Amino acid sequence: MSASIAATDPLEVWLDRLRNQDMPIFGATLAAIGEVAEDDASPTSALGRIVLRDAGMTSRVLRMANSVFFRGEGSRISTISRAIVVLGFDTVRNVAVSVALIDAFLSGGVRERVSAEMARCFHAAVHARHAATVRGDSSPEEVFIATLLSRIGELAFWCFAGDTGHKLDLALRHSSAPPEKVEADILGFRLRSLTQVLAREWSLPGLVINACADSARPDSREALVLAGYRLAGAAEAGWSGEAARDAVRDYARLLRQDVASVAPVVAQHAREAARIAEFYGCDDAASRIPVPPPSVLADEALATAEGCDPDPAAQLDLSRRMVALISARSASGAVLDLALAGAGTTLGADRAVLALVGANRTQLSARATHGHGAQQMMRHFNFLLAGAARDALTELVDHGRIIDITATHVPAPGLPSVTRLRTALGERHQLFVPIMAREQVVGVLYVDRAPTRPPLPADTPDALLHFARLAGIALESSPRAR
Repeated sequence: MSASIAATDPLEVWLDRLRNQDMPIFGATLAAIGEVAEDDASPTSALGRIVLRDAGMTSRVLRMANSVFFRGEGSRISTISRAIVVLGFDTVRNVAVSVALIDAFLSGGVRERVSAEMARCFHAAVHARHAATVRGDSSPEEVFIATLLSRIGELAFWCFAGDTGHKLDLALRHSSAPPEKVEADILGFRLRSLTQVLAREWSLPGLVINACADSARPDSREALVLAGYRLAGAAEAGWSGEAARDAVRDYARLLRQDVASVAPVVAQHAREAARIAEFYGCDDAASRIPVPPPSVLADEALATAEGCDPDPAAQLDLSRRMVALISARSASGAVLDLALAGAGTTLGADRAVLALVGANRTQLSARATHGHGAQQMMRHFNFLLAGAARDALTELVDHGRIIDITATHVPAPGLPSVTRLRTALGERHQLFVPIMAREQVVGVLYVDRAPTRPPLPADTPDALLHFARLAGIALESSPRAR
């Protein structure tokens, strides 16, 4: 009797179709990847062999491993075995799973719904990863991968649905009912139920399964995944719409930050999501990610930016999170993100930049920016070091000096010039502190304040230098920086 029930259960029918008709090769690859963790002899070698079987997968895993998103600023990774050592076994395994998954869906024929769903997955994953970083999660990359994989049921269905997919698509377009009710009426099950079952069958991270549950605690990792999807979904109706603005406010509450600080970061990460989708080879999905023009979220940020004051309690909280990540030997990129968040949200500054010295030490370029006009800052905070005339910036990079330029600064004779800093960044109260690692300057933390506001408080250099020192410790101690 149980066999008869199983045979007529709509969800089981779909699972059987995916196993035996549409995705059998992918299922075998997933099973092999899932088993490598149980290889007591050498799980690293076993994973390497599986990835190396597929030249396309090998190429894309290495490409992701060498992206700033995963690796930070370390030496180039040229082999899968080295990627496992530098990034960690779990990260490489999960990247391989996501690459295999996307390959399977692309081979099934990219349709409108598939591309739209992939775009939403990448968009949500980048926001969820940032939330995990700010909240002090020990593995933001795991949250990223889990978010990326949290719609596998939807992707599998839309990729191979055929006539049933057309019927559901029409129903969703013309019904005012919640999408999950429409799915249940047409299919006999919700697509996220398909995700849960596939995730268990393919031994995907438990976070994927839990994120599909009917509820998540506000302080849980599952809440980060759901917040990423809410933000990504709301943006699809337009960043200037009320749904997107509400989602940004909710996201800011989750991060325990003000909207003025979060809005430009959200815009920046939408652009980052498009770049990550391209890294995975999903160009069509990348083009569908709604990237806001600089002005769209600016009003929301400016509404609460005026009069922002230093917040010592928030400074302490972020410092503790950074120390926790360093103690857990987490990726240096996660600590750098928190250093920038601390500079941009707790010191009363208008804008903040975290910049890194290039591997050949010829240039200082922004890694990430925060505050009003963040994207313009990404372009402007880019300074040549090699062959440049001696000035305040070369003194900072060569000798680790702090630069503190008031809005009314008049250069004294014989002192290093600040001309190119003023030209690039404007007439503002500007503060630069060095990030030191391995006894040399490897980066800079920068904050500024508009001349229409009072100067930055006298203790700002010490507070900013504290964040910079923790960032330097992370770069020096993280295995990814070696």
